[in-house]
Amino acid sequence: MSDNQLVGTIVLYVNGREFDCNSVSPKIMAGRKAVPTMNREGRVRKKTKTIKSIGLSLEVFVDEVDDFDWESVEDARVVVESIDGGKRTTYIDCSVTDVSESYKVDGEATRSLEMFALNKIEE
Repeated sequence: MSDNQLVGTIVLYVNGREFDCNSVSPKIMAGRKAVPTMNREGRVRKKTKTIKSIGLSLEVFVDEVDDFDWESVEDARVVVESIDGGKRTTYIDCSVTDVSESYKVDGEATRSLEMFALNKIEE
């Protein structure tokens, strides 16, 4: 999403169910890594290429009775769409790696999910 477009909806799709999200923070790991080696300067002087990967941090709204097994989520889809529907970013084949709970005074219960995605599609 560009800086001048507002996000309209963030939805997590798991096995045909939809979950509204409060926020999503994608992190693209570019596939480069510093390689520490023994040298006189005591600093990193080498680098290597690794594989590119996509990490996602999501906050998902949950009901009062949250009976969903968040740890077992695999092959999910996260869709981020602009307000006017002109721009859509979809992260596919997402799997959960970490789950934490959050409760707020306003009565909102959320789950914070750390995920990885296998692919990103921009439409």
